[in-house]
Formats: sequence, structure tokens, C-alpha cells
Amino acid sequence: MTELNENPEPSLSNRFARVRKRIELSDALVFLYALVFIRQYLWILDHNVLGWTLSVSLAAVCWYFYVATKPLETEKLGVSFWLVVGLPLLAAYLLRAALPDHSFDVLTYHLLQAERTLRGTLFGPGDYFPVPQPFNPVGDTMAGISRWFLGFRLGTVINLIVLVAAAQITDKILRPFVDRPWLRAVCVLVVVLSEQLLFEISTYMVDLLALPLILEATWLTLRANEIRNQRANFVRVALLLGAATAFKVTNLAMVLPLVAVCAYQLTLGVRRLLPKQLPVTALLGAGAFLASQLPFTIYIFRVTGNPIFPIANRFFDSPYWPTHGGWDYRWGPQNFWETLVWPILIWFKPERHSELGLYSGRLSLAFVVAIAGLVLAWRNTRARTLCFLLISSALLWSAACTGYSRYGLSQEMLAGITIIAIAETLTEKISWTKISWRTALVSALGAVLMVQAFLACSYTLKTEWGSRGTVFDYPRTYAQDAQVMLRDHSLSSFLTVDERTLFDGVQVWLETAPKSTGFEVLLNARAPIIAVRQPEYFMTGEARRQFISSVEQSSGLKMFSLCLNDDLAKAKQAILERGLEVGTLTPVELHFFSPRDRISMMLIEVRIPEDPEARQQFESAWMKSAFRLSVYRERIVALDPPSVLHPGEKAEIRFKVTNLGSGTWPSVGTKDFRYQVNMGDHWIGGGLSVDDNRAAMKADLSPGNEVEMTLTVNAPRTPGEYTLEIDMVHEGVTWFKEKGARPLELRVRVEP
Repeated sequence: MTELNENPEPSLSNRFARVRKRIELSDALVFLYALVFIRQYLWILDHNVLGWTLSVSLAAVCWYFYVATKPLETEKLGVSFWLVVGLPLLAAYLLRAALPDHSFDVLTYHLLQAERTLRGTLFGPGDYFPVPQPFNPVGDTMAGISRWFLGFRLGTVINLIVLVAAAQITDKILRPFVDRPWLRAVCVLVVVLSEQLLFEISTYMVDLLALPLILEATWLTLRANEIRNQRANFVRVALLLGAATAFKVTNLAMVLPLVAVCAYQLTLGVRRLLPKQLPVTALLGAGAFLASQLPFTIYIFRVTGNPIFPIANRFFDSPYWPTHGGWDYRWGPQNFWETLVWPILIWFKPERHSELGLYSGRLSLAFVVAIAGLVLAWRNTRARTLCFLLISSALLWSAACTGYSRYGLSQEMLAGITIIAIAETLTEKISWTKISWRTALVSALGAVLMVQAFLACSYTLKTEWGSRGTVFDYPRTYAQDAQVMLRDHSLSSFLTVDERTLFDGVQVWLETAPKSTGFEVLLNARAPIIAVRQPEYFMTGEARRQFISSVEQSSGLKMFSLCLNDDLAKAKQAILERGLEVGTLTPVELHFFSPRDRISMMLIEVRIPEDPEARQQFESAWMKSAFRLSVYRERIVALDPPSVLHPGEKAEIRFKVTNLGSGTWPSVGTKDFRYQVNMGDHWIGGGLSVDDNRAAMKADLSPGNEVEMTLTVNAPRTPGEYTLEIDMVHEGVTWFKEKGARPLELRVRVEP
């Protein structure tokens, strides 16, 4: 009893007081991070309001425990940070904040993903892949929440908050290197003055949103030796890195080196764990890492058959994406040697770094400094770790992430941190009153860094992803648009009554052109959206069949498409290629969240063919496409193969054929015998490769079953040694061999 009195349990009010003292700026985002991930777990609830209500409650609980279990004391920000870092970032944000963002990716898929996930799952009832590549939409959901509360213009403030939070964590990382607050604030400002970061500060692009997660994990990794509970710290780092990977899978380029450092610390570090503790720690870390990714992984697997769709589809073989990949090879290194030097090469080839073609050289400079720093600052553990993280993550970014600018923002920020850390390490305990090679080197490095920051600011004034001007370019327009701030929640509020009636009458949207779904979902979010233009979703018969089913379910409903005037010809072509008909064309002038920003578009009526023959062609269009890759798998065994034939001789050969694929082979196709699966043979040899004959199946062959077939072959008329190749053929589409199957090869000698 006495012991209890001496160590009383803290009261609830005291616990909350302790939590309040632990709160940092970056913790304001933790609630939002938890909210969007928990909401994905609750997609199983078919009630949006209930799902969000429960998500908010559970996110608050998660946020409390995250803050309450912080392993290190909170490091508060001073006035220097807000004046030197906060104000310039606010100014950078306000350069374009009043001008609505209509960049390509935002209108093509970011707005759609935000609207869909605010109302439920990524794909709503009746949708057929309305986005080009449905990656995890947590970033869009997070931006959508900001837009829902603040309106379209100020909704982008989430990127400003994220960048300020990333700067705050940068301040923590630099404290061991720069102890004077004002000087450190200047260093932090230089770190964030990168055009790659500032290009997105007032857009709805989501590449910045994972920065605080990665930087916090980096800070905890650098401070690991000071943390008493190594297992808990590792699990915390894994949780942060897993969330960062869920935001963007390309963040793995930064995540993997951090995991490698953590593994070294746990196994060989100063405060290593006992061998018997490692399996449980690894299991807990893996669970924490996957916790954020699991709900969407399960969801997209159920939709597509690929848990990381569309990545690695050669392995997972989803019918909704080509197995050969789909990366954009315009960007990044083009061979092995370019990959090794790409972090430096981008300084000289900015046109292959991104569409904007502007690069001030932050990562290039830091890559060289980090390589030198491994030698010059080896004794400083933190500086050495930063060098390793930068070099390894930059190379992974080059090799696995195409070296594209928006996939390397964490490396861009780590670059500034590494340069400053190396500079401070080299001049530690050295008097600046005496000139030495170290002071000269650091002075030159500082000058180059300042020039680079100046170039970054000048590039930011020139352009950004939406190609908007700044308040300096259009002061009057900016002032007019600023008056609409906080009153621009709905695009429909900028339409006339007749225009609202027109768009409210749309029952199904067909996506036929880029930069259209953003308008469609903002004008009428209730209508499902069916992809028409994306070729990836029409590569296989199974995908086409799903598309046709989605369209036929809309039979009798009013179907429309919306496109920019410049895209009208391509939109009409896409509609016709899918077997649909173009109806009435209605020109519309949309005010994009602004009385002055008028965008000319065309509303296209789309109809299912009424002519019986045209309708039959539309309904059977799926047959004209290839099967998914896993269907083209076979085993053919010859029951009585000949070894010798005479020139021109006919021979009947019996075969046993087994369907090793994942789908049924149809025995009947169209009237002209196309699109069914038959057996065929080739004679190969003597400079010839002759397609000889066919044999048809009597019935469809389902997976795992086998059938006996008889094929009549015609021997070549020229004597010699030949290979008789027996293969199945999807008529009018492909031979099975072309899809990776192994045909049967028989050696036959043709002699007089």
C-alpha cells in the first residue's frame, strides 16, 4: 500500500497534459494519415457516413497512442524557424494559391480518386477503370479532405502543411550538426528551396505527402542508439515506412536503404538485440510495415487479380493490364552505365528528368558530396549514415523508379540535409579565422548551394505542373480569384441553372480523353465512369467482356462523355473503336471555379448500337482479343508419331492435348471460323517455315482437362530433315507459342 502511494498512477488529466507536451507540428498530420488508412479498412462497410464516423474515432485513438509513446523528448520550434522557414514557404504557396489548379494529372485522375474515396471505395458501382493506373489513393483522399473543408483553392494548403512539417523534422535532424537556432533555420530553408518541392506546393498532386513520414523515420534511425527500447523504435520506423510506401510505391527507393540501416543496428550495432529477440522483432516490424498497405492490397487484388496492380503484371497476369509492363520510357537512364551516374547526369539532361525540363542540380551536387563524405566524414556516424542513405536511395531511384523527378522528392530533400551535415562535420572544431583546405572547401560548397537555391527559386517563379502564372504575372486576375477563396467548394455553383440541369441528366460517363474525369466527377459524381480510351484495359477478351458488360448494364441510361475541344477527334475515334455510336454534340463553356477561367469543352452523347448486326458485333467484340497470358498454357503428346514420311505424303497423327491454362478454350468462334482454339502444325527446316493444317476441337476444353485430337499433316515435297511443330492456335489472334507456351516438336525425315 505504501508503494502504491509513493508511485501513484497518473491521473487522466496528467496523461493528457503529458501528451500535449509531446505534440509537434508534424503530429498534426498523424491524425490525417491514420484517418485515410483506417477508412480503407472500413471500406467493407456499405455506409459512407458510418464509415467516416468510425474512422475519425479510431484515428483519434491511434493519434493519441502514437504521440503518447514517443521514444524521444519533443524538440520545440523557436521564432527563428517560423520567420526564416515558415514565412518563405507561405510566400511560395501564395504565389499561385488563388489560381485554380488544373494540371494534367490532377484532372486526369487525382480529382476522381479523391471524390470516389470520399464517398466510398476507389471504384464505385458501375465504374470500369476510369483512371489510367489505379494506385493506392490515400494521398488523394487526404487532399480531398482538405478540399472538402477549405474549398478548391485553399484545399491545396495540405501540401504547404506537409512541407512545413518536413522542414520541422529537418530541423530536428540538423540539430546535432548546427546548434545555433537562427543558423539552423537558414540551413533548413536552403534544404526546402528546391524547385522539385516547390513545383507542387499549391497543387493537388500528392508526391509531397509522404515526406514527413520518411524524414521522421530517418530521424528515428539516426537517433536509434539513444533510444532505450530498440524493438519499439524499429516497429515505429517500420510503421512510418510502410505508410510512406502506401502513399507511393516508388518511395521504396528511400525505404529499402533505411530498412537496411535498421537491420544493421539491430544485429551489429552498438545496442544490438539478442539473437533470440530478432525473429519476433522482424515479425512485428513486417506487420507494422504492411499495416498501412494491407487494405488497399486486398481491395485491388479482388478487383484485378494483382495485389500491386499494375506493377509486376507479368507475374500476376491480371487481364486488365498488359504483361509487358507499361512504364513511360521517355524519362531516366537508358542503359546500365547511365543508371550508375544518373544522379549526376540529370544536371546535364534535365529534359529526361521530367516534362518541365528544369533542374537546378540539388541531387547531383549532393551525390558527389556524399561520395566524398564517406571518406572525409567517416568517423561521424550520423553523417556517414546520411551519405549511405543518399547514395543508395539515389541509385535505386535511378534503377527502379525511372529516375523521374516526382519519384525522387525524398532524395531531393535528403540531398540538402546531407550537404549541410557533411559541411558542418568537416568544419567541426575548426576555427574559421584560419584558412585551411577544409574551410575553403566548405565555403565553396556553401556558395554553390546558395546559387543552386537561387536557381530553384527562379525556376519556381517561371513554372509549375499546372503551368499557372504567379501573382506577379497576373495581379488583377489573382486578386479577383482570391475573392472566391472558401466559397469554391462546388464546381456546379459556378454553372448556370441550365448547365446544372444538363449535367444532372447524365447517368453514365464514358472516359474518352485525358483531363476529362476531373470535370465529370465534379459535375456529376453520382454517375459511374467507364473507361473507353485506355488501351491497357482492352488487351484481353476477359477485359473487353467486362467492359461490354458494364456498358450493357447502362443500357437505357443517358450516356455522355466530356472532352476538351482539342481532344474531340480522338474522343470520337475512341468511342467508335469500342463499337459504340456518337450522338449529339453539345458545346459547353465551363467556369473552372472562377468567373473568368472559362474552359471550352464538348459534351458527347454516346449510344449503344441499335442496328441488330452492329449490336451483335459489339456484344461479341470480346472474342477478338487475346486471352490473359495464363490461358495460353498447353501440353501436347503425340500418340503415334511418324519418324519418316515421303515427299507430299499425308499422315494422320493422334495427339493428347491438355489445357494447362487458367481459362476455357472455346471450340466455336465466329461464322468465318475466327477466335476459336484449334490445333495447327508447322514444318521447319531446309530454310522453310510452313503453316500446314488445322484440327478443330469437338467441344470447349476447360482448365485441367484433356482431349484426343487427330491432325492430318502434309509432308514437304523436298526431302530432308525437318522439325514438325505442333501448337494450339487462337485463330485470328495468336499462336500459343507466341504467348510463352511450349509446343510439341517432332523430328521427321522426309525421303523419297
